[in-house]
Amino acid sequence: MVFLTHAIEQLDLAAEHISKGDPNNARFGLMLTDNVLELVLHQMAKDEQRERTNFWNREKTYADESDLRAALGRHFDAKVSFFRSHNKLSAEEAESITICHSYRNEVYHIGLHHQDILPALARFYFYLVSGALGRYKANTMSYSPSMVLPERAQKYLGSKPIGFHVFDEYQSGCLTLQEGISFEACNLVSSLADHMTEIIEQQDIGVGMIATAGPRQMTRDEAIVESQAWRLAFKEEGKKFATGKWSGGSVLDFVNWIGENYPFENRRDPIPSWQKREQSLRLEKNPHKALKKYKDFMTQTENIRDVIEESHLQVEMYIDEQIDRMRGK
Repeated sequence: MVFLTHAIEQLDLAAEHISKGDPNNARFGLMLTDNVLELVLHQMAKDEQRERTNFWNREKTYADESDLRAALGRHFDAKVSFFRSHNKLSAEEAESITICHSYRNEVYHIGLHHQDILPALARFYFYLVSGALGRYKANTMSYSPSMVLPERAQKYLGSKPIGFHVFDEYQSGCLTLQEGISFEACNLVSSLADHMTEIIEQQDIGVGMIATAGPRQMTRDEAIVESQAWRLAFKEEGKKFATGKWSGGSVLDFVNWIGENYPFENRRDPIPSWQKREQSLRLEKNPHKALKKYKDFMTQTENIRDVIEESHLQVEMYIDEQIDRMRGK
């Protein structure tokens, strides 16, 4: 009873933060939502363990015993994977939960803000989690007749819950919270697509500046290759690649040689293909698929985006130097 009380109370608090609509409250809501999901998944694993070790089942063997032990451990992904395999979570739910959990880790542990998508992401995660938690029903119940429930929990469980009907009230409360958050898939899609558009536009400007505003003019494809070559030339990976192959010359010669010979994954201007991915995301109706498209884009393009930003910064510094020189004259 105490566990159910804490779970529904935390969901209610998360909903209160998320409903305010701003990024800071969304951050709190996301963390609260993620935490209550992890607690419930862990409790579900304990329920499963208790079921397998009772008097009637203790002699049985289970092929997924190691998976259950992992779910009882400290790793979130193991808990999600176990209940995905037991059809307590759908494949889409499990994947979206894993993605949202990764954002929670970045917000909480790394300090990344994700300001542009956080309100919509937190609302979607809450909608997803409250629905999943609303399906939870333990196989045992214990409570003290004298216990007093917190005010938040009383809104959903009553002031004096007695008996197994409290499970129905808990499930009904989760669904009430899910409906109250007013989640709409189109809002999530728009938020993700708008942020992707902003990123692509910034990268587009960067590629254009690298190609036309630096020490020498070049095509956009050349700008992509040269930017990667300059970065790699001073890394151990570049030196190792050149061992036994590079015949010598200036630094610029070495950079050009790296650009011509290293098997870069990106050798063409990526902006047109990125714009197609943004359009595909914007037309998506399924929020799970939309989130995956966005996450895949952010993950798959992270390295080349860092390269473009770094090279763009170098060009900006070069322009500033030219301005200072002209002023000196």
